Amino acid sequence: MAADLVFHGVVRRDAYTAPTDAVAVRNGVVVALGRGACDALVDRGTEVVEGVVTPGFVDAHAHPVMAGLNRLRCDLDDLHSLEDYRRRISEHRPGDGEWFLGSGRYGDVFPGGFPSAAELDRLVGERPAVLTSHDAHGVWVNSAALRRAGIDDTTPDPAGGRIHRDEHGHATGFLMESAADLVTDLVPKPGRAELVDALLEAQRYLHSLGIVGWQDAAVGEMLGMPDLFPVYREAAESDRLTAKVTGALWWNLDEDLTQVDRLLQRRAEAEAWPHFQASAVKIMQDGVCENLTAAVIDHYHGRPGERGLSFVDPEFLGLVVKRLAAEGFDLHLHAVGDRAVRECLDALEAAPRHPDARHQLAHLDLIDPADVPRPAALGVIANIQPLWAREDQVLVETKLPYLTDAQRRHHFAFGSLRAAGAELAMGSDWPVSSPNPLWGMHVAVHRTAPYGDPHAQDDHARTVPLLPDEGIDVATAFHAATAGAARAARLDGTGTLRVGAPADLVILDQDPFEAADLASVTVLATYVDGVAVHH
Repeated sequence: MAADLVFHGVVRRDAYTAPTDAVAVRNGVVVALGRGACDALVDRGTEVVEGVVTPGFVDAHAHPVMAGLNRLRCDLDDLHSLEDYRRRISEHRPGDGEWFLGSGRYGDVFPGGFPSAAELDRLVGERPAVLTSHDAHGVWVNSAALRRAGIDDTTPDPAGGRIHRDEHGHATGFLMESAADLVTDLVPKPGRAELVDALLEAQRYLHSLGIVGWQDAAVGEMLGMPDLFPVYREAAESDRLTAKVTGALWWNLDEDLTQVDRLLQRRAEAEAWPHFQASAVKIMQDGVCENLTAAVIDHYHGRPGERGLSFVDPEFLGLVVKRLAAEGFDLHLHAVGDRAVRECLDALEAAPRHPDARHQLAHLDLIDPADVPRPAALGVIANIQPLWAREDQVLVETKLPYLTDAQRRHHFAFGSLRAAGAELAMGSDWPVSSPNPLWGMHVAVHRTAPYGDPHAQDDHARTVPLLPDEGIDVATAFHAATAGAARAARLDGTGTLRVGAPADLVILDQDPFEAADLASVTVLATYVDGVAVHH
C-alpha cells in the first residue's frame, strides 16, 4: 500500500541515532525509514517533500491560554524598554470593556525594578488597569484599580502574597502572588468564546515554532484565569485542538483532600476527548526568587531571616502527594527555591512508587548539592525552563542581587542533574518566556542568550555564559525538547520517528546538530499525525 507522504533529506529519528535519508507516512503513522524502503511506497498519490526532518517539539510546561489572551490584549512581550511600554500602552485601544488589560511586563525596565501606579495613571487615566508581569507572579495596577480593590497603605498583606510598598510604607501599585487577586478578582472573567479564541491563537503560534504538543501546567481556576477545563473540552470536541495536550489539573491551595474526587472525575471525563488527557496534577509549592517568595534553605542575600514561602505545609504536601500518587496521577510540582525542591522530593520519596509514573519538578532554579542525585534516584523528571539560564539584564538586576554566593553556584544546574542521571524535559513556561524550543536549546547548550531575543539585547547576555559547566550538549538538549518533554507530558510515541510512531514531525531549514547557531534554525512546516498544521 502506498504512502501518503514521503520526506527526503536528513531525517533525525531521535537525539542519539545516526540520521537516515527518508521517512514514509501512511494514515498518520510512520511506516518506513530509509530511501529504499520509502521510495518503494511512492505512487502517483504520494506527496514527496524535501527537507531536514526531525521529531516534533513538545513543550513540557506552558500556559497557552493565558499566552493567547495576552496576544489578543495589550501585549508587551516583544518589548523591553520603558519607552516602548509607554508607547504601546498609550496606543492600545482596549475596546468596550471597563478595564484596561495587558501583560508581558518585565520589572527591570523600571527604576528600582518595580512599576508604579503613578506611571500607569499617566498612560491610562481613570480607567482601572491591570498589567500582568511576564512571569504571572505579579500585577501592575493604577490608582483607579487600587481604589476599586480598597487597597491603601494600611491594607495588610494577604496570606501567600505581598503588596509592594515604598520606603514610606505607601502602596506603590505592584501586587505580588496572591495579593494580585485583590484586584484581579474584580476584573470580569473572559467568556468561553474569548478563551477558545485565545487557545487557538496560542496553538497557531506554537505550531509555527514546530511544537506538536504541550503540557498545560495549570488547568483549573488560578492566577485570575477562569477554569480552562471546559475550554479544552470545547476545542477538543469540535476537532479544533490539533495539538496533543496533557492538562495538569490545578491543585487549589485553599481546599483540602476532598478535591481529589473532582480531579478524578475530570481525568475520567477527558478520556473521551481527542488530543487531550488530564493525567497530571499541578501543585504550586513556592513562588519566585525575584520577589523573595521562592522557598530557600538559607536566607536571601542581605535579607536576614527572609527565606521565602512554602505555599503548602510540607507535612500536608506529603499527604497530598501520597494520595494523588496512589490514585495514579503524575505529580507536576512547581519548585523554584532549593527548600521547595527538597520539600517536593521528600514528599515524592514517601509516596507510593509506580514504575510508569511521570512525576516531575518544574523550574528547579536552585538546588542544594545534596539533593542533585535525588531526582534520578526517585525517577523524578527535571522539568527545566532553559531560556532562563543566561546572564540577561533581568537575571542580573532583579534576581542575582537576592542570591548568596552559595545559591548562585547552584543555579539552573542542568549539567549536574544530567550527570547524576536525571531525566530532563524542556518547557518554556510561556508566556513567562518565549516558547521557541530552538532558543531554549541554544541557552541550554551555551548558557548565553540567542541574538533574536528582545529581552537579552546586551553583549553581556549574548557572550558571557551563566555557569558554563552547567551547560548540556546538543543531543541532550534536543532529547529534552522532544522525547524527554513528550515523556513528561505522557505523550507516548511522540518525540521520536520510528516505524509505528505517530507522524508528529517538523521540517527545518537546517540540521540542528550541524547548525553553527542553534537559535537561527527555522521551522518550515509542522505535522501532527501526518497532517500539516503549519507551513
